[in-house]
Amino acid sequence: MKDEKKIDGRSVRQKTIYDDSQLKLINSAIKLLQDPDLDQKKINVSMIAKNAGTSVATAYNHFPNNMVDVYGAIFNSAFQEVERDLGEYFKTVEDPKLRIKKFIELQAKAIIKLGAAARYMFFNINEIVSSGNWISNEPFDVLLNLCNDYIKEYQSIDAKKLALNTIRNFNGCLFMWMRYNSESSFWSSFTDEWFLNETSLALKQGLAVQGNQ
Repeated sequence: MKDEKKIDGRSVRQKTIYDDSQLKLINSAIKLLQDPDLDQKKINVSMIAKNAGTSVATAYNHFPNNMVDVYGAIFNSAFQEVERDLGEYFKTVEDPKLRIKKFIELQAKAIIKLGAAARYMFFNINEIVSSGNWISNEPFDVLLNLCNDYIKEYQSIDAKKLALNTIRNFNGCLFMWMRYNSESSFWSSFTDEWFLNETSLALKQGLAVQGNQ
């Protein structure tokens, strides 16, 4: 029994060390991807390890498939934070409509927080998804579950259509935000503030398609 406890203790410590290293590497990658003076295409696992103050071997232990693993880890870490914040919100707010709006808001803020890193990664989204590194708990599934809760009071609404229309509106705003360019007379309009404001209307627009506000 004592030996089992020792083994369990070692396992917990090893996992803690692994998780700490993972977080350090993820933060390092985000900072590099956000650096306007760096060519993002030249950022690699070795550079991330050096910036994080860890060994290259440790970095490759976390990201064996190079940058596609890095991108996946960043997305997953950001979405886990969204889920934690959403869980806290759920403790005090039961209104399903407000829960959907909060979920959208938290996602938008998480993307804004990643900034240039998010822009670059979304432009590589097909590679991330095809590699299997996309978010483990698909955001659409979370949204669909929230929509299913919402329609319990509004039987005339199709939950799947509402989720699809809402996420379509969100992604439309996301595409415009991704193209932000401060030096462009057109693309300079799509700022962080614009993105946050426009995505806050995603649910309302989704409901409008089904004739509900």
